[in-house]
Amino acid sequence: MRRHRALIPLSHDHHEALVAARRLRRDADGPEPTDAATVFLAFFASSAVPHFREEEELLFPCVAGAVEARELILQALLEHQRLHAAAADLGEIVASGDVEPAPAERMRELATLLEDHVRFEERRLFPLIESLLPAERLTALADAAARNGSGPVWGAESEDLNATLLDWRAGEGPSEHVNDERDVLVVVLEGSAIVRTEDEERELAAGETTIIAKGRRRKISAGRHGVRYLSVHRRRPPLQVARAPRRES
Repeated sequence: MRRHRALIPLSHDHHEALVAARRLRRDADGPEPTDAATVFLAFFASSAVPHFREEEELLFPCVAGAVEARELILQALLEHQRLHAAAADLGEIVASGDVEPAPAERMRELATLLEDHVRFEERRLFPLIESLLPAERLTALADAAARNGSGPVWGAESEDLNATLLDWRAGEGPSEHVNDERDVLVVVLEGSAIVRTEDEERELAAGETTIIAKGRRRKISAGRHGVRYLSVHRRRPPLQVARAPRRES
C-alpha cells in the first residue's frame, strides 16, 4: 500500500509494532515470559509512546475538524489510552514478580490490542487522512516533522552542576568530541540514543542512563524516533587570568 511521504515514517512504526506484538504473543508461552515482557515494555516506552504522541500532536489535529474523521480519531485516541493502560498493567505485574495468571495472559492481551490498533490505523484511518488532506498540506506536515528537534532546549546551572536538556531528530546529535575535564551523566527521557565511545557502542532507551568518563571521545546520535535526554556534569570553573610572576628587585 503506497503512502504519502508524510505518513511513511508512521507506517514504518506500525510495521515494527506488529513485529513486536507477534514476538510478545509467541514469547508469552516461552520459557522466560517475564524477560520477554521486559523487552517489549522497553520497546513500548522508546518507540510506541513517541509514535502515539506524534500522531496526537501533529497528525490528528489536521483532520479533527472533518466530520468524516471524528469517529475514527476518537477511536484511535481511546485505543492509545487502552494500550498505555495495558502496558502499565503488564509493567506492574513484571515488577511485582507475579506469575499466575500473568504475565503470559496479559502479554497475549496486549499483543492483540496492539495488532488490532495497527490494522485499524493502516486500513481505515490513514487512508481517510490521505483522502481528506490536500497534497500540499501533507507535504507541509512532512516538512514540519522533519524540522522537529534541534539540540539544546533548556539549561540550568548551580554553583556545582551544569544540566542541559537536548532534543534531536532521528540520526542527529552533537558532533563527536572529547570532554577532557568532566565526567558526564546522560539520562534518556524519551526515544532512544546511540552512545559511541572509544571502547563501546550501546543504545539507551527511555529511562536508561550512562556515565561517560572524561578524556573519552564520544558521539551521541538519536535513535529511530529521535531522542530527548538530559546531560549533567560538574560545573566548569570560570576562566581566570593568571597573575604575572613577581619580578625580583
